[in-house]
Amino acid sequence: MMVGQGWSAWDTVTAAAATTKVAVTLHWICLVTTAALGGVTWTTRRQMRRQVSERWREQRMREELEAYALLDPSLAQGLNAGMDALDARRELARRVCRTVAERSVFQRVTMLLRNAEGRFACMGSVGTDDLTVAALRTWGEQVVEQERAGKPLAAGQGGMKSFAIPLGQWRDFDREVGTWAMSGRKERRQWRRGIVAPIRSRSGRMLGAIAVCADGAGLDARGTGWAGDGMAGGLERAIGPIEALAARLATAMENEALTERLVRAEKLAGLGQLAGGVAHALNNPLTAVLGFAELIAETATEPRVRKDATTILAEAIKMKETVQRLVEFWRPGGLADAPVDVLEILRDLAQACELTLQERGVKLELIAGEGVPMVRGCRDRLRQVLEHLLNNAAQAIAKARPREEGEGEHAIRITVSEDSRVLHIIVGDTGPGFREPGRVFDPFYTTNETGAGAGMGLSICYGIVREHGGEISAFNLHPHGAAVLVELPLRKTVRGESGDRIVQRQPVAK
Repeated sequence: MMVGQGWSAWDTVTAAAATTKVAVTLHWICLVTTAALGGVTWTTRRQMRRQVSERWREQRMREELEAYALLDPSLAQGLNAGMDALDARRELARRVCRTVAERSVFQRVTMLLRNAEGRFACMGSVGTDDLTVAALRTWGEQVVEQERAGKPLAAGQGGMKSFAIPLGQWRDFDREVGTWAMSGRKERRQWRRGIVAPIRSRSGRMLGAIAVCADGAGLDARGTGWAGDGMAGGLERAIGPIEALAARLATAMENEALTERLVRAEKLAGLGQLAGGVAHALNNPLTAVLGFAELIAETATEPRVRKDATTILAEAIKMKETVQRLVEFWRPGGLADAPVDVLEILRDLAQACELTLQERGVKLELIAGEGVPMVRGCRDRLRQVLEHLLNNAAQAIAKARPREEGEGEHAIRITVSEDSRVLHIIVGDTGPGFREPGRVFDPFYTTNETGAGAGMGLSICYGIVREHGGEISAFNLHPHGAAVLVELPLRKTVRGESGDRIVQRQPVAK
C-alpha cells in the first residue's frame, strides 16, 4: 500500500510538472506570437506610412512640375508690359523664385543671370538674406575667374546637373551662432551650404543659375538633408524638378536670343538692300560731280570760283565715302583668312589711348585670361571694329553726368573670355547707356548732334563681324552704362603631314 501510494504521489508530481511545462510553453508561444503579430503590425503600419508619404511626395512633385510647366520662361510678359530688357529679366527671375519657393521644399531661392559684361548678377530672390546674396555673388565671381583661367566648373555628383557650394560659416550669417563659437560652445554645422542648378546653353556655357539654400530644420523634417559631404537621396529627388526648370529656362533664353538675332538680321538685310540700291543710284552722279568740280577747281581763274569748286569737291568726296560705306554694309568685300591675335590688338589700342583717357578722368580696364586663342580673319578690319567700339565708349562717357561721391571714377572695361567655340569680347562703359539698344546697328541711326557723325560706325562694325561669321549685340547696364558684345567663332587648327596648318571652321554658337 505504501509503495502504491508513493508511486501515485510521484505520478501526481510528474503530471503537475508536465502541465506546468505545457503552460509555460504555451505562454512563450503566445508571447512570441504576440510579438510577431506586433512586429507584423508595426511593419505594416510603417509600410503604410511610407506608402502614404511616398504618394504625398509624388503628388507634391507632380504639382511642382505642373507649376513649372505653367510658368512662362520668356521675357515676353515683361516686355509686353512696357519694361525694358533688364527689368523684364528681373520680373522673370522674381516669378521663378516665387514659384520655386511656393511649390518646392526650398523656402530660400535666388536666381542669378549673366549681365552684358558676362558677370553673374542677382536678378531676384525669395526668403534670402543679404549675406547669402553677397556670398552667391562671390561664388559667381569665382566661376567667371575659373572660366577665364580655362578651368572646368565642378559638376554635380551621381549624374546630377546640380551641385553643392559653401556659402560661408554660420557665424557670418547668425550673430547668435557667432557668439556660441566665441564662447566655446560647439556648433554642429560650421558651414552654410547651397545647391546650384545651373542654366546652361547647348554649348555648355553657364547662362545663369537657380540657387537654393538647403540648410534648415524645416527641410530636414520633410525627408531631405545632407549626407556627409554629399547629398542624400531625398535631396536629389527634391532638386530634380528645379533642374528641369533650369533646363527649360536655358532653352527659352537661347530661343529668344536666336529669334532676336534673326529679326535683327532680317531687318538689317532689308536696310542693306535699300542702302545698296541708293548707293548704286548715287554713285554715277557723284562721279560726274567730282569730275566737274575738280576740273573747275584746276581751270578757273577767279579765286571765288576756285574756292567754291574746292568746297564742292570736298563735300562730294564725303558723300562718296558715305556711299562706299553703304556698299560695304550691303555687300562686304573679300575676307582675309589669317590668324588674328585679338588680345594683342586690344593691348595696342589700350596703350595708345590710356593716357588720353586718364587725362579725362576715365579708367581703362582690360580683363582677359591666359591663353586667349586666336581667331581667323582680317586683322585691319577687326582692329577697325574694336577701335570704333572704344571711341564710342569714350564719347558716351564724355556725355555722361559727373560721378557722385562713392560711385568711383568713370571707366571703360574690356572683357575677353572664350568657351569651346566662341571668343567673347565685351566693351562696357559707365556712360548714360543706349537710348534704343535694338536700333544702334541700323544705318544712319545716331544720337549725336547734327554734323557729329553719319551714324554708320556701328553699322559697319555689324557688317565686319558678320563677315567673320560672328555676332554683335548691344545692351544697357544697371544702373548706368552700356556694353557691346562681340562673339567671334573659333576654328579648330591641326597640323598635316607636310607641316601646313589645316583650318576647319567650327559652327557658331547661336
